[in-house]
Amino acid sequence: RGKTNSNIIYLPDYWVDLVDENSVTVNLTPIGSNNQHWVERIEGDLVYINSESGNINCFYLVYGERKDIPQILVVYKPL
Repeated sequence: RGKTNSNIIYLPDYWVDLVDENSVTVNLTPIGSNNQHWVERIEGDLVYINSESGNINCFYLVYGERKDIPQILVVYKPL
């Protein structure tokens, strides 16, 4: 998570070995005036973003599922 005014979010160097690339999601929240931001593409440990105005200024939150451990199976049992 963090804040950026660049069109590239740099993830940690261990990201590629630790996270399943098909599970990655990115949340972008514009700072200041309303300005739509979006993810252009994700390549390895780089997230390329863009915005409606061309000016990037946002908070970001990146999620990914670890691939070095088994998936957690959530079981719901109604009361």
